[in-house]
Amino acid sequence: MINKEILFKELIKNGHSKENGSKVWSIANRSFRYINLEMTKAFLKIREHPRYKATITNAEIKLLRDNISRFLDSVKESQFNLIDMNCIRGEKAVEIMKTLPKTMKLRYCPVSVNEDLIKMTLENLKKQKYENLIDYAPRITKDFESFDQVGAALRNTTYQKNVYLLLSSLISSFEINDYLFRLSQPMFPGDLLVIGNGIRTGERFVHLEVYKNPMFNNWLIHLMRQLGFKDEEVSYDARFANNRLEAYYTINVDKTIESEGKKINFKKGDKIIVAFQYKLYEEELKNFCKMYFETVELVKDPEGEYALVLCKK
Repeated sequence: MINKEILFKELIKNGHSKENGSKVWSIANRSFRYINLEMTKAFLKIREHPRYKATITNAEIKLLRDNISRFLDSVKESQFNLIDMNCIRGEKAVEIMKTLPKTMKLRYCPVSVNEDLIKMTLENLKKQKYENLIDYAPRITKDFESFDQVGAALRNTTYQKNVYLLLSSLISSFEINDYLFRLSQPMFPGDLLVIGNGIRTGERFVHLEVYKNPMFNNWLIHLMRQLGFKDEEVSYDARFANNRLEAYYTINVDKTIESEGKKINFKKGDKIIVAFQYKLYEEELKNFCKMYFETVELVKDPEGEYALVLCKK
């Protein structure tokens, strides 16, 4: 469970930068986005927003239905681990199970930093009997940085191949070079990675108003509360900076927070970045993947806003 001490340590670890005379701090670690059940529920509400459903959820599901059987053709003769990184209620896994041939046998491995999401995922998958799903191996990790260790722990003589699902634009919340390098290192020849991510076709920095919607504050405010701020002591906003989208809070009052004998003095006007997301063009995404994988294939939706990328070692 993420608590004040962990968030406080993240602030100290990252330090701060200066911007127009104010300090800018960061706790924009993807692992902190589901710190408690209330925050998890607020995130799930965002997934029901019409634009999110249209441009991410529905687009990704359609691409999975149309391509996943072909993507996984090279592992159809062996039992494999289907490792669902950052599983969200197992929605995408359900669609995959409906699409894969019954002769393809696999062990489903939902992975998350949040135990509630793991429980929701297993409940959804176990509602129906999928003939190709012969076992489960859920994993709760301490953070998203530990995902690269999951595959090695799951591989055994029965399940010698790993297929990783990195869906819902998860990779856009990381430094992509570093993340793909670390994820690819423990993969064996023949292992597969399926990435689902939004892509850009025009201006890189557009639709900022979407991220200013109050639903994002309802979700991310839990981080500030956990640090010890009252709602009226901070103001939510979003911006394009540092070549990425950033969600942040501006501190409205001078305030000192402390943890384990250490203190941080915040001044009115200081900022805390709580989330970020990189916006990649199609060729950028493909080129990043080609740096670490032998075979890379990208397919995109008709609108050109979302893509699946198959990466093979």
